[in-house]
Amino acid sequence: MSAGRRVRGIVSGMLALAVVVGVVYGAAALLSPVPPWHVEQTLSAADVDAAWGDELALGATGSTAVNASSGSVVTAGSAEPRPIAGAAKLVLVSVVLAAEPLQVGGPGPAITIDQAAVARFRELDAAGARTVDVEFGQTWTRRDLIAATLIGSGNNTAELLIDTVFGDLDGYLAAARAWLDEQGLTSTRVVDGTGLDAASRSTAVDLARLGRLALENPVLAELLTTRPAVTSAGARVSDEAAFVTELGTIGLVRSYTDAAGVCVLLAVPVGDETIVVAMLGQPGYPAAEAAAESIIAALSTAVRPVEIVAAGQVVAIARTPWGQSTELVATESVSVTSTALDGLGVRLEAAARSTIVRGADAGSIVVTANGVDQIVRLESTSAITEPGIAWRFADPLTVIERWTR
Repeated sequence: MSAGRRVRGIVSGMLALAVVVGVVYGAAALLSPVPPWHVEQTLSAADVDAAWGDELALGATGSTAVNASSGSVVTAGSAEPRPIAGAAKLVLVSVVLAAEPLQVGGPGPAITIDQAAVARFRELDAAGARTVDVEFGQTWTRRDLIAATLIGSGNNTAELLIDTVFGDLDGYLAAARAWLDEQGLTSTRVVDGTGLDAASRSTAVDLARLGRLALENPVLAELLTTRPAVTSAGARVSDEAAFVTELGTIGLVRSYTDAAGVCVLLAVPVGDETIVVAMLGQPGYPAAEAAAESIIAALSTAVRPVEIVAAGQVVAIARTPWGQSTELVATESVSVTSTALDGLGVRLEAAARSTIVRGADAGSIVVTANGVDQIVRLESTSAITEPGIAWRFADPLTVIERWTR
């Protein structure tokens, strides 16, 4: 074969190879998968600035804690444990019901008032401690004893509860320590069931949490709602836990000792929310009332719905490698209570797409508050179409990447 013919053969082969490569590349470029869009979230929880506690004017006297059902707590004053006076009785009835539960409205087991119980009642009454009248031979149900201790703040009925449920004070204190630890109330220590001993101590934060637990206990919640004034034996129970009731409060504790000062624990319904307020170490009842009134007045505006996402709001932007983009907007609004903003989450769950028509489903935005998810569908505000031929053929490396990704 002549040299010329060999050269022409080589050239022809190279041209044929080039044609094959070109055809393969063209097919690869035209038929390669289109990469998905990249979505950038533009709305986050950090954009919401509405801390409800900033609007509460809490006094620095003693210690105060305001507890929302979301678990968010606002505090003021000393954070150290201090004497809790009659709030110790709320610990007692909670531990009693944990040890021996009752049915809501049920009487539970009964005891007969003996001469020792009468003598102790007279002794405490003579000492100026709060008591509930008992008479020899009366029959008292467990519900009666709990109501007299919780609503009537009876020191004598608190001691009767300890004896009938736990046998003695040591038995109660062991059960109380275990229950308090289980509930995470680690700053609370009780040495009696009445709070007359100044060594029974807690913090406002713990007591506000204790009040929340009481409201969640069906038996205690029923008693706090009905507030029985007479026992099944006919003994009268005065409401010693009520406090500023004209403001719509639910009184849990209203108590005083020289060591503790005035201690108040109350619940305040605000819209769909119930706020628990604990105040320890107040210098007197007038000061405690003024402080409670100030807090309650502030709660009416501090506890409110906060819009996290508005209908039509842009929450994300989707962009493609070939230069097109669309805004993703919420189809509905989402609001949460201001007390649930601690731990607020805003999470984008975008659809995995490459193209979209205007107004199509583009995924969702998920708002998480107080452990509850609210999911809102997203729509595109404009279309994203397939890339043109120029972009498909522009970069061989991109073509290879699209096939190998």
